[in-house]
Amino acid sequence: MTDTTLIRLCDAADLADGEVLKIEIDGRKPLAATLVDGVVHVFDDTCPHAEESLSKGWVEDGRVVCPVHFAEFDLADGSVHNAPAGCGKLRAYAAELRDGAVFASLG
Repeated sequence: MTDTTLIRLCDAADLADGEVLKIEIDGRKPLAATLVDGVVHVFDDTCPHAEESLSKGWVEDGRVVCPVHFAEFDLADGSVHNAPAGCGKLRAYAAELRDGAVFASLG
């Protein structure tokens, strides 16, 4: 990632390990972020199948789990597992922790 593509999303202190935080930015659909073993992950907050907020779900084994249909999305690449038919891939974004904040490339 280059600095010109990074957008500051929140303070790093806002993330608790394994918890999912909803992040709202003007002009965009909500995002979600989680911290797992010191690595930050940023993805769309809305489940591609259930249109439910993934921030109401949980993180398990490197995946975020939808609270409605229990579809699982890989935190690294958004690939879908154990999902109902027709459930698409979750959009995941390159992200990093820097200077006490969470930054992501949303392009």
